[in-house]
Amino acid sequence: MKIKSFILILLLLIYFPLIAEGGVDFSGEIQTLWGAGVPWTDGDTSAGKFLLGTTEFTGTLDAYYDNSSALAEASVSYDAVTGELDWSLNELWFDYTSSFWGIRIGRQKTAWGKADGVDITNVICPGDMSNLAAMASDDSKLAIDALRISFSGEQFTTDIYWIPFFTPAALPESTTSAVQIIKPDTAIWNGEYGVKLSGYFPAFDASVYGFYGWDDMPVFDYTYTGNYKRMAMIGLDAAIPVREVVIRTEAAFFPKRYFTDTELRNEISALAGIDWMPSGWTLTAQYFCDYVFGDTESINRADAYTHGATLSVSKTFLNETLEASLSGLIGFNDFDSFIKPSINYSLSDQINAEIGAYIFTPGPEKDGTYGAYKDYSSFYVKGKFSF
Repeated sequence: MKIKSFILILLLLIYFPLIAEGGVDFSGEIQTLWGAGVPWTDGDTSAGKFLLGTTEFTGTLDAYYDNSSALAEASVSYDAVTGELDWSLNELWFDYTSSFWGIRIGRQKTAWGKADGVDITNVICPGDMSNLAAMASDDSKLAIDALRISFSGEQFTTDIYWIPFFTPAALPESTTSAVQIIKPDTAIWNGEYGVKLSGYFPAFDASVYGFYGWDDMPVFDYTYTGNYKRMAMIGLDAAIPVREVVIRTEAAFFPKRYFTDTELRNEISALAGIDWMPSGWTLTAQYFCDYVFGDTESINRADAYTHGATLSVSKTFLNETLEASLSGLIGFNDFDSFIKPSINYSLSDQINAEIGAYIFTPGPEKDGTYGAYKDYSSFYVKGKFSF
């Protein structure tokens, strides 16, 4: 039934641009990602075995008429490792925009904050952690069903969100099948709310955020039953250009956040980073940290203060058709890490090929957050056709 529904949506996406009188664009991509476990992973479950085997088609319809526009995007994918065929409605919304205000209604994606690959204030859209392919994707966030009202001026913009339907983070099937997780009732009083106020000035850009909704990760009680708890967040960010370098800062405060079914703590997260883009090079470096106030033993957290750093370096060659990059993340508490080297080549404007690796390394004494995925370390090849 799901596949029949997707095929119907796909046919409509292709047919509608042919009969529409206004501005309508149809685009899409086909992507294949194959990956096998590296030799030093577990010999019984990972080493030499395929961990990634997805082929995915994504179609996007973008329509625009005067001050109105609409977007529909859907994907169908086949996982050759598990033999599963699935589809998803990534976005489906329409909006109206004038010189002063605008409104958008429907299934949509948005991103908060200026961090690269680390979530500080970016709590509005949940993450997709259902499998390695989803976590490795450049777009690992799920859409939300929301109403957004925007106001804009010469130097300020404001976005106000009402999210009547809660969307939790997507978890691995091995987790969801082993425990019971209870979602909040679908009711008008269980909605989520967000606001973003941005200012653009000659010397810097800055944004202030506010969010009240549900934590998209469940907490578990002593019966291993998971529940989603209410969460509030106040945050801010800034970007300051200094010649060829852009300095980025971001911070968020979570008052009385649930860490277990009964234990609440105040929490602060922060990040500072730089971007530098000399000729043909791109360098991004970030330091991030998180602090939980009060006793941490009762919330099963080893350290009140956790911190780490990210580094990404890339260089283009051959008229920007070849790109070599190395990105990584290290946690300073356990000295675990994630490293991703890759080489990307554009055969044409439509075809792109890439080889690389996802390497998770544990710390010397404990696996740590990233080392826990050590048996998912893999070499991969990826190809994409865009039109």
